[in-house]
Amino acid sequence: MLWWMGRARPTHVPDPKALGARLRTLRERRGLSLRQISFPGCSPSYLSRVESGDRVASLTILAELARRLDTSIEELLGRSLDGRVSEADLAAAEVAARLGDPRAQNDLESLLAGARSLRDQRAESRVLEYLGLLALDGGDDGRAVDLLEQARVCGPTPTARERPALYRALGRAHAGTGDLIQAAAVLQTAFDEVADQPVDAALMVQFGSYLANAYTDRGRFADAERVLRRVLRHEHEIDPANLIRLDWALARTYAEQGQSRIAEMYAHRVLTRMERGEELRAQGRAHLLMAGVLLDQGQAGEAVAHLDQAAAVVTEEAPVELALLSYERARAALASGDLAAARRHAEASAERTQTTEPGSAGMAYAVLAEVALAEARLDNARDLCHDAIRLMTDRAAPTYVARAYETLSRVEEQAGNLEAALEALRSRPDVGAAKPA
Repeated sequence: MLWWMGRARPTHVPDPKALGARLRTLRERRGLSLRQISFPGCSPSYLSRVESGDRVASLTILAELARRLDTSIEELLGRSLDGRVSEADLAAAEVAARLGDPRAQNDLESLLAGARSLRDQRAESRVLEYLGLLALDGGDDGRAVDLLEQARVCGPTPTARERPALYRALGRAHAGTGDLIQAAAVLQTAFDEVADQPVDAALMVQFGSYLANAYTDRGRFADAERVLRRVLRHEHEIDPANLIRLDWALARTYAEQGQSRIAEMYAHRVLTRMERGEELRAQGRAHLLMAGVLLDQGQAGEAVAHLDQAAAVVTEEAPVELALLSYERARAALASGDLAAARRHAEASAERTQTTEPGSAGMAYAVLAEVALAEARLDNARDLCHDAIRLMTDRAAPTYVARAYETLSRVEEQAGNLEAALEALRSRPDVGAAKPA
């Protein structure tokens, strides 16, 4: 090789800066200085240049550094020696993403660049999935859909059995953008796969519950029941945690159909299972569901008791549950005639959801419309009804949209606009309950 051509680029380290950053991170986590991990042939000054990405150490030096840092050379390289991103790095990235580590975004972007540099599509797909989860948790549903769809088509298509979290997140992201049809399609694909022989009962109940909820949100109660009946055939194979998901889906399906007593029975079953030590967040949601069922039955006093129990376990880490708690508090206050409290709670719910969950914000606006109607502020009530209907259409269950139309009809009737009142009633969606199978 001629001198002016320089040295050949090392092939064992595709990204020297990424390796240097990884080396520095591991060293600092162990509280070691450059001098403490140096050795003959690898001086502190040389190590500093390696950490800055200006020099690339040989495999022999990297192996010794790995030993001194109590790690593997694969972790130090960020890939296995066969040229793929290391499983250790992928696992660490997933944990960081799921725990909301503030460094996760930058670490994942770096890992994604490394996977693409190595042309490791398996790793690229998984990193895209973790970035999608971060976007989803951050409320950016549109970006989450884009990243998760990329993850699904990058390389061989992952199956729902192999990567269930990908399909769960993708269904949730589509629902967050208001595309309930695509959300149901993704979940239906996953459900059909895990329900095929050999049946994976645990995944079947997970996807079946999500899918039944998606159909319920669209008012397709017969489809929701069809899915749940398929799941129930494998009830004896389901562990207690998954039985909670199943009972939750059944309670919600019957509640949306207006069959409150059946919904209450399943909600009680959920609460009973919760009391056996299941996670508090799910317990809070169960109490919220029970409160909603009781409010639909006109039992505001009993509903408040469940809302108080939900408030005891719902934290700031569960913004969706907090918004739902405010919404149900508003309904309870409205039922008891406390208009000021109803307005305060409904405004709190709307504020929590208007940028991330427009359908939920619409539900809060519908309560505010009822408050305005009770206070004879008809113009304000009319505007709130229209806002509620616009936000909830194709995003919330038809029963909520129907209630907003009914409120609008009462507003127009009080205003003397009888034709407009009748038109509002004609426009409400059909929420007639199908008989249970």
